[in-house]
Amino acid sequence: MRREVHQKKNDSRHGFRRMTAVFLAAALLLSLCGCGQGKGNNGKAEKMNTETTAIDFVKGMKIGWNLGNSLDATGNGVNSETSWGNPKVTEDMIKDVKAMGFDTIRIPTSWAKHCDKDGSVDPAWMDRVREVVDYAYNNGMYVILNTHHDNPYYDIGGCAADEAVLDETIKKMTKLWTEISETFKGYSERLIFETLNEPRTEGSAAEWSGGTKAERQVVYRLNREIVKAIRATGGNNTYRFIMVPNYAATPNIKVLMETELPEDERIIMSVHAYSPYNFAMNPDAPGNFTDSDAHEIKSMFEDLNSIFVKKGIPVIMGEFGATNKDNLEDRCKWAETYVRTAKQYGIACVVWDNNDASGAGAEYFGLYDRKNRSWYYEDLAKAYVKAAETE
Repeated sequence: MRREVHQKKNDSRHGFRRMTAVFLAAALLLSLCGCGQGKGNNGKAEKMNTETTAIDFVKGMKIGWNLGNSLDATGNGVNSETSWGNPKVTEDMIKDVKAMGFDTIRIPTSWAKHCDKDGSVDPAWMDRVREVVDYAYNNGMYVILNTHHDNPYYDIGGCAADEAVLDETIKKMTKLWTEISETFKGYSERLIFETLNEPRTEGSAAEWSGGTKAERQVVYRLNREIVKAIRATGGNNTYRFIMVPNYAATPNIKVLMETELPEDERIIMSVHAYSPYNFAMNPDAPGNFTDSDAHEIKSMFEDLNSIFVKKGIPVIMGEFGATNKDNLEDRCKWAETYVRTAKQYGIACVVWDNNDASGAGAEYFGLYDRKNRSWYYEDLAKAYVKAAETE
């Protein structure tokens, strides 16, 4: 079990505080000269809560919803937002989600195809991302912004095989996150950054089982370098909460136990778990929710609590869900069990929604109908919210 997960070193704490003092001084100088400081939603840098611990911050979140398959675009240009077949995002959609009781929105966002040869983000794309972020942020919600569907840009396998590729990837990703961080520097702690989404070597033998040791080390290195780049932009980013995943954001217990996290007191562990697999993901397995399924959920969260939460490292379940098998009643039971169990350990959950409710089987995670602004499965949405509100 790696020391990095289970204990913060005293010297790293002092180092973080010294680094914080330097960044705050720099930010003050920049604000006095009227340059360098980012803007919040109201046109100026907002007050940042620097006292709340990462553990208490995550406990304060209730239940989240993923804006899946929209800004995580498969093409380039602003119009690529609809490349998955989903309509352009509107503020009214986000208000509907909030009205249902969701207080957190994760905005999966692709960047690689919106960068030029020098790695600079298309300003029009950055403006659109900020506009969508503001739909949720201006309505008082927590917002998680990440890099999504960019595995070819990360090239985890190439990085593991060649140090030169790793160096180039670090340059690209730190440049990208510097641009993102500068754009959103003035936003308060309600905006959370997430370094990578399910970083992995696509198509590899161990893609979904934890990868190789060398690949995992690449992920740890990228997380560290990205966090440093975010902090280096100063302002509110000195204190911003940052989510970091393991390889593929896996819930694999052996991989989680060896995790190496950046030495930073405002880090949140990001995990994805469509669990139990047979109920949640396997289209060929029965759709009835069993006592065995409930036990598997409980065991998973007990592990996350033991490895991370008890040691002062909060966890956000950034993606979870259960595909439709024409089993709404069982999915509601599953949702209540999953979210209520997570809450017992102070773990916040963000349900995956790709707006696909066109059938039954694999990958039908549609919950909210973005075109008609209605809920495909209102009872399921209410189950998530009710479980999150249970004391």
